[in-house]
Amino acid sequence: MTTKLSLWQKIALLTAGISVSMVSVARADNAPLYQMHDDGSIWHYKGVPCSGNVCSGWQQLDGNNQTVQIAAGGGQLYQLHGDIGGPIWKFTGQPCTGGTCPGWVQIDNNMDSDWIVAEGSQLLQEHFDGSLWQFTGQTCNSSSCPGWTQIDNNPNLMNVSVGGAGVFEQHMDDTIWQYTGSPCSGSTCSGWQLIDNNSMTNGIRCGPLVPCSVATGVGAAYQMWWNGAIWQYLGVPCNASGCTGWLPIGNNASTVQIAVGGVWGSLYTAQSNGSIWAYTGIPCNANDICSGWEQLDNNPKMWYVVGGTNTVYQVHQDRSIWQYVGPPCNGSVCSGWVELDNNPSTYMVVTGL
Repeated sequence: MTTKLSLWQKIALLTAGISVSMVSVARADNAPLYQMHDDGSIWHYKGVPCSGNVCSGWQQLDGNNQTVQIAAGGGQLYQLHGDIGGPIWKFTGQPCTGGTCPGWVQIDNNMDSDWIVAEGSQLLQEHFDGSLWQFTGQTCNSSSCPGWTQIDNNPNLMNVSVGGAGVFEQHMDDTIWQYTGSPCSGSTCSGWQLIDNNSMTNGIRCGPLVPCSVATGVGAAYQMWWNGAIWQYLGVPCNASGCTGWLPIGNNASTVQIAVGGVWGSLYTAQSNGSIWAYTGIPCNANDICSGWEQLDNNPKMWYVVGGTNTVYQVHQDRSIWQYVGPPCNGSVCSGWVELDNNPSTYMVVTGL
């Protein structure tokens, strides 16, 4: 198995929560759910699913057409603007009233801001030069925004993920690194350890609309290969013997995306035929039989999935949003989904894990 691990660790990294058995009951999600529309407006789900064609369970939080991305974590919501300066804003809790949306405070104004990622109590921003910065909680004071600590300065940085399992990044050479907690000192950023060095790692931008090379959840790490295989990181970093700390948990060639949940540590996959599967915690056996998966849906309209606390959401190609409430599929019947929105303007959906 050690030889196979070193051969196959090559496709995409997903760091996520500890996997546990799926429970076939209705799911509640303690993490808030947000969506961003094509016009940059931001909305919060208030817990009321659609009734027929009426989907009234959303409250507007902002209406700024400069918004290009949202991220959420630990119940906090952030947005990145695309105007000059790339400012980052944090939601204070006050929703829009009429046409006024005052519930935002600025936390950065750096023109190099390229991408933000959040989960739990952590918020990171990636700069165009590849440097990585961690938010300390201090908001801007006029034009001064001191609330950031640099934790890396690698121009080869490609993807970043943060969560309860830690901070992980993928380089352009497809190596994967885990942050050890030591911030940069001047131009020296030594707080990283290598956990994978496979040149076949999936080299795509981590985002809500495509499979994610690097993403983080509660307590474990996973990688998805180009051939659809999925491996769980066991916490052993690379050493003189190589990068062997991985356990095979899936091998379906149709897998196109992986997503993770929060407190319960659920891991989900989406396949090219629109089916969605949940990991039950049973890894592959010595004969490469990977039986630890439970089917949740088989809808060819599925576009992408987003993990919640103890549930999973899917966005359809028509931009409608659906939540899994159980039960899992029974043969070809997959009835465990409820519609939350049917707005064709939906662009990005995130949870505040």
